[in-house]
Amino acid sequence: MRKARVLLTGFEPFDGASYNISNEVVTEINKLDINQFEIETKILTVDEKGSKYVSELIIEKEYDCIIQLGFSNKATTINLETQAINKIHMRIKDNSERQIKNKKIDKFAKNKLLSTVDVVGLFTKNSSEISLSSDAGNFVCNESYFHSLNTIFKQKLYDRFGRELPCLFIHLPSDEYVPISRQIEIITNIIKQITNKKIIDVVAAIIRNENGEILVAKRDSNQPHPSKWEFPGGKLEPNELESDALKREIFEELKLDIEIISTCCEITHLYDEYFVKLKAINSKITANSSPMELIVHEEILWMPIDDLMSLDWLEANLKLVNIIQNQS
Repeated sequence: MRKARVLLTGFEPFDGASYNISNEVVTEINKLDINQFEIETKILTVDEKGSKYVSELIIEKEYDCIIQLGFSNKATTINLETQAINKIHMRIKDNSERQIKNKKIDKFAKNKLLSTVDVVGLFTKNSSEISLSSDAGNFVCNESYFHSLNTIFKQKLYDRFGRELPCLFIHLPSDEYVPISRQIEIITNIIKQITNKKIIDVVAAIIRNENGEILVAKRDSNQPHPSKWEFPGGKLEPNELESDALKREIFEELKLDIEIISTCCEITHLYDEYFVKLKAINSKITANSSPMELIVHEEILWMPIDDLMSLDWLEANLKLVNIIQNQS
């Protein structure tokens, strides 16, 4: 799977200032040698054109993360903005001399749009130099954020994992409160937390008996996702063929020898900490196989296809159940 593609933006100075810390942070991050993701940076103009730049670009180009930075003279910490408000009320003129009072940004859109990033999760994982904010202001920062989120929702834009395209606005404080070197470190770490997911290749056996029932297994209480039901199988080892991996896993888990029949289907699923690519393979127990033994599972069942939904499934395997039942 390709590297994550990140769009990082800041703003030019405004209101007569000669400096905007978001400009500096974006410029310095762009100089870093970062292998985990590909980054594109842009300094936006503080006007209507700048506010629409990201929302127009993300339709044309494929990104996996949008981080928009701006400066707030009220901030004493790095503020993660949880939402954008459908309102513009400009206390000062923008850099094009525009000054709008008490109007909606988009009269056809919702009154507020929530960030497509798990902002609370980011906050709990990071330092005391970060705060959550539900007020991105009424100026161009909020206007830009609203346009971006509105486009993501309307155009149904997704990242490489199939998530709603992660988009977050972050207001930066003066370096009097948080040194710029620390701000660069925190923003870079936030991008890594949003985009970096371990990718795991997994195979699962769809084993049927002579009655057409399918073999399913319940995870042991000591395993991750305890007591969830799944189709038996497991992770591929480096450079291992899918068929070899499946035969190995089924023997390790159930002491069964199986014969590969055909590919059933392939699905992907994003968990909190990793991304699973799961291939389900139709198989059967060989005639000379040893009797079944439970090595890592708590329970096994032969289930009629119509009854599969009665079990509490592991999330990725639940997608397989839907496909198998539709195929039948």
